Amino acid sequence: PAPPRGARRFGLWRQRARMRWLLGALGSAPALLCFTTSPLGLAGPMWEGPDFGSGGGLGGPSLPDEGNCTAAHMVAAGVPAESAEGVCSLASTVGARGTEPLADPLSLLRFFEHRSGDIDAAAEMYRETMSWRASYPVQAAMAAYGVGEDYHPDGSRVSHAEHWSWQWSPSTPEAQRAAQHRFFGRLKQPADDGGPVLVWRVGIADYGGFVREGLVEEMIRAFVAHFEDALQTGRAASLKARRLVRARVIADAHGFGLENLQYLEVLRRIVSLVEDHFPEITMSVIVVRAPWSVVTLYSIVSPWLTKHVQEKVYIFGEDFENGLREHSGLKLSAMPRCLGGEASDGEAGLALQVPQAVAYA
Repeated sequence: PAPPRGARRFGLWRQRARMRWLLGALGSAPALLCFTTSPLGLAGPMWEGPDFGSGGGLGGPSLPDEGNCTAAHMVAAGVPAESAEGVCSLASTVGARGTEPLADPLSLLRFFEHRSGDIDAAAEMYRETMSWRASYPVQAAMAAYGVGEDYHPDGSRVSHAEHWSWQWSPSTPEAQRAAQHRFFGRLKQPADDGGPVLVWRVGIADYGGFVREGLVEEMIRAFVAHFEDALQTGRAASLKARRLVRARVIADAHGFGLENLQYLEVLRRIVSLVEDHFPEITMSVIVVRAPWSVVTLYSIVSPWLTKHVQEKVYIFGEDFENGLREHSGLKLSAMPRCLGGEASDGEAGLALQVPQAVAYA
C-alpha cells in the first residue's frame, strides 16, 4: 500500500498510526492470559497516605484516607481540571485509597484517559489490571529481571511510588537466557521531563528463534518487566512534576522482513498485554528506518488500533532526525550508536539471534 497523503515529509515516511505490535510501546497493548474480572479484594496492603497537596507520605499525592475526594483534590495532585470530576468518580467507583495499587490520582488518570473518559470502562480496566498484576504475577517478573525495588504479591509497590530505582539485572536461569535475545530496553538518560526513553530493535529481533526454541513465554515475561519499568519510571516522574509524564518509544525497524508476518500472533499477544494493562504509558511511538514491509504490516494491524492510539505513532525511513525531535523532543545524540547517537547499544538489548537446538542449563 502507498503511504498516506502528505506522508513524505523530512524526506521520509510519516504515518500517524500505531502498530500494536510495535506498540507495547504506545501506552496500550495485549491479552497474554485469561484473567478474572473481580472487585478489589486484593491480597496485601492498600497503602494510605496524606491528603492531596501535602507532597509527603508513601508516594507523594494520594487519595484521602476517608475516600471522599473532590475535584479540588484531583487538581492539586496534577489532574487537569477538565478531567478532575471524572477521575474522582473513578476513584470512588473502584474504592481507591492512598497510592497503591496504582491508586494515586495521576495513575487513575491514565485509566480514565485510556478509556476516553468512560468511567465504567475505566473502572473495569482498573479492576482487571489489578487482578492480572496479582495473577501474572508482576512481583515474580520484576524480581527475576531486576533489582532495586520490591513488590507485594498483589503487584503493588512496597516503597514510595515517587521514587524508582529498579535496574535491569536478570537473576534466574530463564531470565538470563532471555536477556541475551532481548531487543528492548530503557535508556539510562531520560527525556527532559523525566519520562523514560524506550528503544526497541524490532527489525533484528529473532521472532522465528523465539518460536522455534520455545522462548516466547519467557520473552513476553521479559517484556512485562520492561513495560512495568517504563510505567513506574513515568509514574515517579509524574508524581514529582504533578502532571502526567509519559514514555517515548523509538522502534528501529531496520531489517524487518515480510517473513516476520507469520509471527503476527506473537506480536498481537504482546500488543494486547500492553493495551489491556498498561494504560497511557507512551507519549509517542517513533518508528525509524522503516522498510516497506513495515508499511505492509501497518495495513494489517491498523484495524486493531483506536484513533487515540493511531495519533501517537509516526513512521519514518532512514532520514528521521527532524521527525524524532518534532514528535518526541529527543535529539539524535540521545539515541544508541546503532541509530547514530551516543548511548550504548546494549541499553536497548543485545538482540542476539537464538541458536538452534541450544541445551540451556
